[in-house]
Amino acid sequence: MSAWKACDIRGRFPEEVFPEMFQAVGAAAASELNGHGRVLVAGDFRESTPVLKAGLVDGLVRGGIQVFDGGQIPTPVAYHAHRSMDFDAVFIVTASHNPPGHNGLKFMFGQNPPDHALLTRLQQPTFHGNRVTGGSVELIDVAPAYTEWMEQRWRHLGREFSGSVVIDAGNGAWSELSPEILRGLGLAIYPLFCEVDPKFSNRPPDCARASNLAALSAKVKETGSQLGVAWDGDGDRVAFLDRNGRFIATDQISILLAQYTLGRQPRERVAYDIKLSDHVRRSIEAGGGTAIIERSGHAFLKRLMIEQSCVLGCEASGHYFHRELAGGDDGLYTALLMLELVARSGPLDALVDALPEIFITPDLRIHINGDSFDSITARLEKNLPVLQTTTLDGVRFVTAQGSVLIRRSITEAAITIRIDAGQQDGLDHLFHECCRSLPEIADEMKAQIEQSRTT
Repeated sequence: MSAWKACDIRGRFPEEVFPEMFQAVGAAAASELNGHGRVLVAGDFRESTPVLKAGLVDGLVRGGIQVFDGGQIPTPVAYHAHRSMDFDAVFIVTASHNPPGHNGLKFMFGQNPPDHALLTRLQQPTFHGNRVTGGSVELIDVAPAYTEWMEQRWRHLGREFSGSVVIDAGNGAWSELSPEILRGLGLAIYPLFCEVDPKFSNRPPDCARASNLAALSAKVKETGSQLGVAWDGDGDRVAFLDRNGRFIATDQISILLAQYTLGRQPRERVAYDIKLSDHVRRSIEAGGGTAIIERSGHAFLKRLMIEQSCVLGCEASGHYFHRELAGGDDGLYTALLMLELVARSGPLDALVDALPEIFITPDLRIHINGDSFDSITARLEKNLPVLQTTTLDGVRFVTAQGSVLIRRSITEAAITIRIDAGQQDGLDHLFHECCRSLPEIADEMKAQIEQSRTT
């Protein structure tokens, strides 16, 4: 697959992403900005980030851009600076939750995430080695302003939240700054893996998988903490564990956040990822909100948040978007919102146990030849008792028992399958029919289901 994805750039270093490529992207971005403007550049803490960022900065400066180098910081800190300091664009060198040997690029022009047309234009070769006058680079420290804003925004939490929290930064971007901010709020915390390690030696940077958070679960139980919080490699995704060390699915977190937000701001729009359970839609509507479905991907949810002025957005991977952040996502902000919710509504385990039971498979990720997608969807359409088909993102087959969503991954050569049902017997039936229709991947589907049960 190309390193150019649907929402950003992501690939293996140096095979798929390399300094010369980022230099060319910087030059193309400068051309997009007509050779002038103020651009913030930052990056995560991967080993390849400094050299890729240097290439990007060189391309921007040669194209006439005033570059402000924010160094290596969490992605949400860069987003905050972009919003508050009125930069024309922001570029963040990061591979987010991908393995340590990967890297990539997230970016925004104005306050908007990239669309397909912009991504296509940035792929056009515009770098010829010539320097345009006017370009410059200046180092800038944007972390203090973010810290001050967060400590003002959440200053009440130290009084309201009782008990302790275990925070698992996974040796990623929140390792140093999150303990400082949380302690500044007066919260009792137990840091776990809060030392920067570009190799992510203690756990993978993906926080959305319960199997990656075993150490966090054990630490929550050992310390008797109220919550466990984990972030991905660059800090915009977040996952939660209750006081029993139980991983709470994003479907359930999405329902709780929607209920809490709509309780304070009724009759608002809430965006949600097509991969989430239909229970999320029902809970939004039951709370008096308007549920708006969107295809999976952080840029798609963010754009919808902006266009529809949604108060909240939820993605299955652990991105949560907020109107207060101009439609943006911030794993630390969401964690503090969850602490506020728990402080005012009760323990997380009790809140989750009071929700309707959700019958949904995990995101089954199957690596296949790209040409197999059409064959797979055709067989499912033939064998499932389909009542309705939607193609917002991949293909979603709706049946009397529930739905089957099959879509191409936007980050790797794979398909993802998620089955959602109203009852356990309906889920079992749909899963059986999928395995029967797709014998070549049935064993892998069963193995991933079994792994999810053990974790």
